[in-house]
Amino acid sequence: MAILNTLCFCVCFLSITTVPQLISTSTHTDTYIVHMDLSAMPKAFSSHHSWYLTILSSVSDSTKSTTTSKLVYAYTNAINGFSAVLSCSELEAIKDLPGYVSSVRDTTVEVDTTHSYRFLGLNPDTGVWPASAYGKDVIIGVVDSGVWPESRSFKDDGMSEIPARWRGECESGTNFSSSLCNKKLIGARYFNKGLLATNPNLTISMNSARDTDGHGTHTSSTAAGNYVEGASFFCYASGTARGMAPNARVAMYKAFWDEGGYPVATAAFAAMEKGIFVSTSSGNDGPSLKTLHNGIPWVLNVAAGTIDREFQGTLSLGNGAAATGLSLYVGNSTSIKSPIAYVGPCENEDSLKKAGQKIVICLDTDH
Repeated sequence: MAILNTLCFCVCFLSITTVPQLISTSTHTDTYIVHMDLSAMPKAFSSHHSWYLTILSSVSDSTKSTTTSKLVYAYTNAINGFSAVLSCSELEAIKDLPGYVSSVRDTTVEVDTTHSYRFLGLNPDTGVWPASAYGKDVIIGVVDSGVWPESRSFKDDGMSEIPARWRGECESGTNFSSSLCNKKLIGARYFNKGLLATNPNLTISMNSARDTDGHGTHTSSTAAGNYVEGASFFCYASGTARGMAPNARVAMYKAFWDEGGYPVATAAFAAMEKGIFVSTSSGNDGPSLKTLHNGIPWVLNVAAGTIDREFQGTLSLGNGAAATGLSLYVGNSTSIKSPIAYVGPCENEDSLKKAGQKIVICLDTDH
């Protein structure tokens, strides 16, 4: 936070040295998340929302934008405060007002099987899994890239009525109707006003809680997916897929977009203060230093790992040699002879398209 404040101060100070710099920095804005102390709100205001609007009006140094257009979101649950589009001088003015606690600039970040429960030693009949009723009526809020509600993992067969304590909502949007929520997927919302405030000319490809990436659908179904019989991956790992808490509810909050993401640490700390348990991913990098994502002491940071099986295939060459590697080919082509094409990195799409009807060997550069 001190670094952010110092940088902002330096930009403002240097901007007075020349007229051209003054013009450029005075008009430059960023989206900031401002944490406020609600107990400092004057009694004259009927709501926190009106207080925030008045604050923005009092510090505004622009005649072109309205106070309402500056306000992006108002927060009342995990934290008290707001996010707004601010210039450096406006942010400095807010810091001098009663009730200001802290601020952080909104930044862009990247997001980070049916056999898993056996590998973890969980028994569906005895032990901690059935003792927890498989997460019955636990509400898991997932902040990710959205959800594909038609997935069978989110069907509500066997689910009881939605807990009375649930106060969330299912928000309609592009290709997403609120009727798609049910007793399993009980809530879905999307948040991109901060992204649009920073990039006003940006076009959102799917302006709703619908998942266009697949990551959010994957993580939420891993956590709380319902039972799906006959699941497989191209005929591999056939079985019944289920989440670790198949009786839990899912509330999806889409904050990751193809066009950008969100900051984590401050929101997680405020959630912890409200008694909300937060779990994050450590990412898929490592094991070298400085590869840990979300290294935050007040959350449960879960590392990625491997399980005790692989899907392999054997390639027999004409000279009698054989090579074994990862493969998802499920057929038996021992009698078929095909030419081999080495295309370099596996992500080389052009080379893969040109390979045609060949056995392709490529290099996995991510691992």
